[in-house]
Amino acid sequence: MTVKKRLTIFLIFLVLLTGCKGTSSDVSSDTEVPNDKEYNLMITNNSPLFLKSVVVTVDEKNNNPINSLIDSNINLGEAAKFSINNGKHAFKITLNPKKNYSVSKEFREEFEKDKVVEYQVKIEENEVIIKKKDN
Repeated sequence: MTVKKRLTIFLIFLVLLTGCKGTSSDVSSDTEVPNDKEYNLMITNNSPLFLKSVVVTVDEKNNNPINSLIDSNINLGEAAKFSINNGKHAFKITLNPKKNYSVSKEFREEFEKDKVVEYQVKIEENEVIIKKKDN
């Protein structure tokens, strides 16, 4: 094999190994990117369970759920973050752990601008509980 062929194969291998680190030029201005500062409900997993999903269903008028928000793959110490409209809301938090039963609990809370409401998932007396974090 000639030096030129070896060099070409080496360069191709090097390019495939490093991959492409460029950015897409097809980014439209109307694409919204979530910002961590925009959430006002945080649910921290302080249990050894891996949560496949955390679902928050907000009840508005006439007890009709109008908004279900989902966050997924929450490990120990991680938090699911949600954005809820300001004002008083009734909502239900549903936890869906991997290889375990689902747990849900209903809450009423008043959401205010620039205030984050925190809940945590714990195991107490062999039961999974959702509890508001004392600030």
